[in-house]
Amino acid sequence: MNIKEIIAKEEQEFPGLFAFSEERPYGILFFNPNIKDHHDSNHAIIYPEKIIDLGDVLDNIREFYQARGIVPALYHPNAEDYFIQNARTLKAHGYEFMTALDARIMVLENTDIKPLSGKLQIKQIKELGAIKEGSYFIEQDKYLSEIYRNCINKESHYLFTGFYEDKPVSLLSFHVSKYGCTRFDEMHTAKAYMGNGFAREMNKYAANFCVEHNLPTAYQWPAHRTSERITSEAGFKVSFTLPIGGYAAYAIVEHYRD
Repeated sequence: MNIKEIIAKEEQEFPGLFAFSEERPYGILFFNPNIKDHHDSNHAIIYPEKIIDLGDVLDNIREFYQARGIVPALYHPNAEDYFIQNARTLKAHGYEFMTALDARIMVLENTDIKPLSGKLQIKQIKELGAIKEGSYFIEQDKYLSEIYRNCINKESHYLFTGFYEDKPVSLLSFHVSKYGCTRFDEMHTAKAYMGNGFAREMNKYAANFCVEHNLPTAYQWPAHRTSERITSEAGFKVSFTLPIGGYAAYAIVEHYRD
């Protein structure tokens, strides 16, 4: 696989890092009953080339999630306009979706070590206890805490916290995929500390870490233009786009009613 194919596959399967999963002949079902409304932890992915009857697949997905009290959701496969081309089938089986722009993937290309401002004392968090007691971040977030509980002890996962005046005000996490790339998963600064350049500092630190430790191709999917600018300053460049086609946390959300 080339790097685009590798990243496309990782973008489908990354929830396996932190969610429970069950494989099916047509794809993978991710779920976590502890955070039922967290999209990345609770959705299905499908491989169109493995599907014989899409309607049967949609029904199977619906039944799986409804049995667990979770709203059935399906993320767009790595196939151009798949939801649009199958809109009638989706609707007939109780699914709705919204169109969205393709994802702009930024790859770390500038491997020079970036100078840091020294505003933050940045530490790698490896202990489960820090997650359980909430000392890894100043804001309490049930989704992040649950996710990090499930992956903090995995060797492929890296979580860094930036401390300002001894307070954990910013965090960034990434993981090394089994497919040979490094996915930046989360970058977050506490609301009270935004506007101080902390996200920029964390991003540069993480990029430097990837370079210094010779990690495989690092990439990000910036959420907006500000994030894209910060990512660019850390040495990442827009490399290509991936078709996501439908959106609701890049999902189709099922609204089936008995």
